[in-house]
Amino acid sequence: MFYMISGFSEQWQCPAGEWAVWAPDATTKEAMRTAPDQDVCTSYVQADHLRSGIDGEACTRRLVFTTFTIHDVFDRTIVESVFTEFVRAHGVFHTAFPVSAAPDPRGRTLSPEQIDLAVEATSETHPGDTVKDYLMANVPELHDWAAFAFAVTGVENARPGAVEPHFQVVVCSDHLYTDGVSQAVSFFELVSRYTAARSGAPYTPVPVRPHREFTREQRTLAATLTPTHPDVVQWRETLRRSGGMPRYPLPLGLADGEAAPGRIAVHASFIDADRTARFGAAAKRAGANMNSALLAVLGQVHHNLTGDELFTMLIPRADRSATGDAMAVGWYVTLVPVQFSASGSFDEVARNAHEAVATAKQLDRTPVFPVIDLLADDPEFPVEHGFTAPMLSYIDVTRVPGAELARQHDFSVFANATPSREVFTWINRDESGLDFNAMHPDTTQATRSVDTVFRLLRDRIIEVADRSPALISA
Repeated sequence: MFYMISGFSEQWQCPAGEWAVWAPDATTKEAMRTAPDQDVCTSYVQADHLRSGIDGEACTRRLVFTTFTIHDVFDRTIVESVFTEFVRAHGVFHTAFPVSAAPDPRGRTLSPEQIDLAVEATSETHPGDTVKDYLMANVPELHDWAAFAFAVTGVENARPGAVEPHFQVVVCSDHLYTDGVSQAVSFFELVSRYTAARSGAPYTPVPVRPHREFTREQRTLAATLTPTHPDVVQWRETLRRSGGMPRYPLPLGLADGEAAPGRIAVHASFIDADRTARFGAAAKRAGANMNSALLAVLGQVHHNLTGDELFTMLIPRADRSATGDAMAVGWYVTLVPVQFSASGSFDEVARNAHEAVATAKQLDRTPVFPVIDLLADDPEFPVEHGFTAPMLSYIDVTRVPGAELARQHDFSVFANATPSREVFTWINRDESGLDFNAMHPDTTQATRSVDTVFRLLRDRIIEVADRSPALISA
C-alpha cells in the first residue's frame, strides 16, 4: 500500500559501480535474539502483513526501495553515522515481531543505543553484482528481524576533487517498516542529516512521536468499538450495500483465493499537462477535485462494464494527525472504502464521489481488521481476514512538500514483485500530466482486463477534458 510507485525493482535500472551496504551488525542481531518484550504492539495493518506471510499469499518478503542522489563528495564515516542515527531515531526499526496469525503479535525490542550498523557487503566482496542484485538476494525475511538495509552506489563519482560529485543512496526495507509517506520522510531526513554533517552544522531533528505510541493508540481506540459504534456501522453498511469487499470489474483469470506473480502496467504521461489541467478545471466546476474526479470516471467505467450503479473502491488514508507523527517513519497507511452512485453525468458523479471521499475519511482511525473480528458472526458483513480488494491511489507530486527537492535528488520508489490477487492502481500527477501504474496478477486475462479499464479510463478523462476550458487552477 504505497502512495506512489516508480515501478517494480525488476524494472529499476540500477547503475553498476562501487557500492557498500550497511545493516545491523552481529552484536546488534545477537542482542535482539534475547531482547525483552517491552509491550510494543503492531498496528493492525502490520499484523495483517505478518499474518499474510503464512496465510494464503506465501510471501514474507515485500521489499520497498527508496533511491535518491546526493550531489556531494562521499564520506564513508558520515554516511555510516547518518544511517545509524536514522535507525536509532525511528522506533519502528527497534522491534522484532514474529510472523504469525496472532491478532496482536508480541515482539522483542531493543533500546536505540543497542543498535549499530556496519558494512555488510561491498562491490569488492561481490564483484559482478550491482547493489540491487545484492539487496534483492540478501535482505532477510521478517523471520530474521533485520529486514532492512542502507546502501550507497556510484561512489567512484563522488571522490574528493570530482567536478560534479554525486552518489546514490538506497534505502531497502520490508513494507512492515514503512509506507509511502515514510519513504519520502526517510529521503528528506537522510539528505538533511548528510548535508548538515558535511557542512559542519548541527542537525536538529524534527520531534517525532515513537511509532509504538501510534500503534498503542490505534489498538486502544479499537478496544472501545462496539457493533453500534458509528465507525463500525459505517464499515458494515458500506460493505453490506456492496455485498462485501469490492472486486475488479473484469475477470483476472484467478480462482477464489488464488494468487499469481505480480506484474505492473505502466503508462507514463497518458494524459498530457494541458488536458490534465482541463480535467482538473472540470472537476472544480463540478464541486469536486482531481482525486474525487478520478474516482468518478473510474466509477463510470465500472458502471459501463458491469451495469452496477453503486461503485465501491478502497483508497489509502493515513492518520498522522497527532503531534510528532508527520515526520515519523512507520506504517501509518490503511485503506478505507469510498462508495457512491456512478450513474449520471460527470458533474453529478464527481459530486457524488467528492462527498463519498469526505465520508470515507471518517474511518481514517478505524481500520477494517478489528471490525472483522467484532462482526465475525454478522452475516451482513461477509469479510474475513486475508481478503483482497482493488485500490486506487492518487497523488499530485507537484504539491507534495519538498517536491522540488525530490526532483533535484532524483527521488524514486520501487517495490519487488510479490504474489498478486487483485489490482492496485496508482495515478500520479506531475509537470508532464498524469501517470498510470497498475499492479496486477500476471495472467493473460488480468493483463487484458487492466488494459481495457485503462483505455476506457483514459478515453473518459480525455472526453471530459476536451469539452472543458482550463479556466480554474486544478
